[in-house]
Amino acid sequence: MKAEHAKQLEQLQHLLPEMAQLIASLIGLPRALKLIEAWGGTTFPVSKNQRRQGQIRYEALAEVVGVDAANILTRHFGGEVLAIPRCAAALRAMRNQQIRDSFDTLTRHHPASHAVHQLARQYQITERHVWSILKKDEQSQATGQGDLF
Repeated sequence: MKAEHAKQLEQLQHLLPEMAQLIASLIGLPRALKLIEAWGGTTFPVSKNQRRQGQIRYEALAEVVGVDAANILTRHFGGEVLAIPRCAAALRAMRNQQIRDSFDTLTRHHPASHAVHQLARQYQITERHVWSILKKDEQSQATGQGDLF
């Protein structure tokens, strides 16, 4: 995951499920995100790294998060089946923020309709959905402004 994505997700960390927050506290958010991207929505039996099958699982884990992080997870969760969350809400919020940021950048030089078309293709969603994401941002800003008075 790109550093900018990790920074954005750090701001949205409150949206992460408890297990994702625990994993992130143990091995750091960037490595936790690699684990979530690779195996989110699945269970993973964390080995104690003592038998051959456990060593194979350990090596698979180390390939995703690195040896140091695999060692930490093995010490903490060894012998347990780890349910790796998908973190859909946080990842969706991050995607929506990226869409809003990209829209702002694109509309400096192009019409809004062109920007929306580009973003729909880039994120593989409909133009209507892009407009919906942008509108939700406007509504939340309007709501926030309304609270001031």
